[in-house]
Amino acid sequence: MADPTSETAQGLRERKKLETRSALRAAAVRMYLERGPSAVTVQDICEAAGVSARTFFNYFETKDDAVFDWDRRLTGQLVDLLTARPASEPPLQALHRTLRTAIPALVADAGWRERRRLLGAYPELVPKLLHSNSHMAEALAEAVAERTGLSPDALYPRLLGGVGLTVLRSSIRAWDPESPTEELLDMLDSCFASLAAGLPQPIGGEGVRPAAPGTAG
Repeated sequence: MADPTSETAQGLRERKKLETRSALRAAAVRMYLERGPSAVTVQDICEAAGVSARTFFNYFETKDDAVFDWDRRLTGQLVDLLTARPASEPPLQALHRTLRTAIPALVADAGWRERRRLLGAYPELVPKLLHSNSHMAEALAEAVAERTGLSPDALYPRLLGGVGLTVLRSSIRAWDPESPTEELLDMLDSCFASLAAGLPQPIGGEGVRPAAPGTAG
């Protein structure tokens, strides 16, 4: 029988780790916005979060890693959610439901909207973001392959994995981070509806709106 005391202690440690990681992430984003990325050091972030540099490097390799931590975690969450979808669900629908489930928690995370504004204020960070989430499409393709019994190198899983990442980026770019999350979900739904319909061209500019700076995450 498991020791309840040991399980409680382990749970407290994991919660403390999550709190520390979140504090470092939030401090990095806030300071990037206040000072500009080049003016912020790892030590600055540590002082703002109240931890040592040694603790920082237990979680992240660089200061940019702290800013883009959402993207790495999101990849794992999306794979877990997609894997858990009913086996009878068509892959495109399963991908839609996966993204719809993941987005509210993502945008509700402390500092995420500030990070969204950061990408608009400092577009030079966007290539770093793209590099950070470059494995998302590949991870989604592998999850689709597992659902369909196809090889991860087959065209369909790769296509659907790329579609998932593109829909996420497109929706977030078009969304105003100051507006309700429901608007972002509506954009996501619109993207998948267009895909299901064969991507018909909008009539009279319908569905076309200026894209805000920045990309997914």
